[in-house]
Amino acid sequence: MTPYNSNRIPVYVRISAGAMILLIGCLIFIGCTTTRTVVEKTTKTVTRTTRNISRKIVLSDEDLKRKVGIFNFENNTLRKTQNFQEIFHKGLPEYLTDQCPGIILLNPAPGGLLNALKKPPKLKSGIVDGYALTIFGRQLGLNAVVTGSLEDIRVIDELQGVLWTKDTQHLLQIFIRVEVFDTRTATKILDDTFDRRIEIDDLEYRIIQQNEQIKLPELNVTLNRLLTDIGESICDAIRDQPWDGYITELDGDRYIIPSGTEVGLEPGDILEVFDGSRIMKGLGGQHFFVPGLKIGEIEIVAITADRLEAKLVSGDDIKKGSTVRRK
Repeated sequence: MTPYNSNRIPVYVRISAGAMILLIGCLIFIGCTTTRTVVEKTTKTVTRTTRNISRKIVLSDEDLKRKVGIFNFENNTLRKTQNFQEIFHKGLPEYLTDQCPGIILLNPAPGGLLNALKKPPKLKSGIVDGYALTIFGRQLGLNAVVTGSLEDIRVIDELQGVLWTKDTQHLLQIFIRVEVFDTRTATKILDDTFDRRIEIDDLEYRIIQQNEQIKLPELNVTLNRLLTDIGESICDAIRDQPWDGYITELDGDRYIIPSGTEVGLEPGDILEVFDGSRIMKGLGGQHFFVPGLKIGEIEIVAITADRLEAKLVSGDDIKKGSTVRRK
């Protein structure tokens, strides 16, 4: 009997075996990717459901809407991309309005206080001055102010694939930072950087390397996906906070608050008043409001869509800057 010789295996058999191994590897990879996607979507759904249940248990004012102001997102990179400005300046407000129940956006009418600023106030260090931002926000009846920026666009090379299929891929990586400031304390309730990668071909790679402006169809798709993730995070961060209002004026024996029926308040509602005079200094010139003790109660006697007047029910020494919550 002739001894078994592996070298005698027909070439087509060895090629078929190699192709089979490659096919199995691809199927495993695709299967893992699909499974990972399903798991991520399921986890996100469960997390969102849990947060909604928690809000109903923890927050007694979930029926009141939180009012939000959004600054135009800045482009802090050296690269120009018109898509970023267009998508986020229009798309983010639309997303929050359509997909985030319980939130209303400040009307971006020309001449408004927030619009007059154009850019959020900043400290000498270059970081956003949350305290100054909060003071403006309170005058407008806001519960939160959103700022954001395109922080970086990087062109990177990465070795991808398995075994003999490895190859260098060109990638475009985008970084967008989002900050959400709570007007009650001037602290951040969200500070996160979102990033995505886009695979580009050799021609696109060379064009991007030679030009400051980036125009890619894939960039629009990626920015829209990022917009959805960013919108969800902003929505969750704001809805997790209780509703607060602020006494901005005293008119005789009436207390004026720039909030009204649009957030869900009604005549006769009793508002608890909390001291808001304590300020805490932080590093780098930062300042924060320190929530104080309850100092009284007031009752709504007149109200419009975005303004109310209230009379004293109990307490004394209630001043401008005091914080209110519905009882």
